[in-house]
Amino acid sequence: MARERWFFAQGNRRRGPVPFDKLVESVLGQPDPRAVLVWRKGFADWTRGEDVPEVGLRLAPFLAKKAAEEAARRAPAVAPPRVAPPPARVEGAKPGSPALVYGGIAGGVAVLVLLAWLFWPWPQPPAPPSGPVPLGGTTAETAPAVVIPAPPAGARAMPALTPSPVTTTTTRPAAPVAAGMADRETELPPAELRKLRSVWAWEGEALKGTVYNGTGWRVTELYVRVGRFVNDDFVEDPRPLRLVPPGVQVDAGVADLLSQVAPDRKKPGLNSLDTGSFEGKAGARPENFRAEIESARGYAPR
Repeated sequence: MARERWFFAQGNRRRGPVPFDKLVESVLGQPDPRAVLVWRKGFADWTRGEDVPEVGLRLAPFLAKKAAEEAARRAPAVAPPRVAPPPARVEGAKPGSPALVYGGIAGGVAVLVLLAWLFWPWPQPPAPPSGPVPLGGTTAETAPAVVIPAPPAGARAMPALTPSPVTTTTTRPAAPVAAGMADRETELPPAELRKLRSVWAWEGEALKGTVYNGTGWRVTELYVRVGRFVNDDFVEDPRPLRLVPPGVQVDAGVADLLSQVAPDRKKPGLNSLDTGSFEGKAGARPENFRAEIESARGYAPR
């Protein structure tokens, strides 16, 4: 039987070929062995190690031991039971003690004050006036304003005056102005390029990717380096592929005409913190491939 050549993924890189025992040892050394992708000739695509029968059988004992150690480490420590202190002994007041004497005197004074407040002849409030009360004058006719008292119980109430409606003007706060983009398309710096996340698929002769833009840029073009699996190894293309959003590809004549008619126009692209598609012609689909964003262009935030 020919010696099997295994490959495994470490981060965004392919490692291998390695023999089977070395593969198991390398997978167990990863932070999450269950999620490590492996491949060998005969597989349709990269597969998680625990889903491959021969690899899963070798990983199972180590993963079970690691899970038990993790559960034991996270188990909360049992605190010793708390013993309540014995209740303090309270001695009752003896008859004739100063506490009883002064307490009785204070209680008697409080009762006398309450009775005096209840039965004290308080003055009655004056009766409300029966007519208009002048404000600022000697009579209701000469006063600049009068107060009309409420009618007694059972009397017919005077119709209320309806005040004129007051028109108020509400000033709306100014709407926030969205941050603009630079006028010229430039290349993303490496720190921003690492914030792009992508998933790739081959459809016919086109390479298509779903990309999450974690930068503050509007991304208009991606340059992707493709590696194709040939003769048990990956061979990278000599030049990266240019990928753009769907429907953006135009021929050279149309692009030149647009640049003359609207020189300040901005290309469509993937906005900041958004997810969208990019595609480009890449040729026939290989048996297996890998793709990595090498560079990108777009409009920087102002």
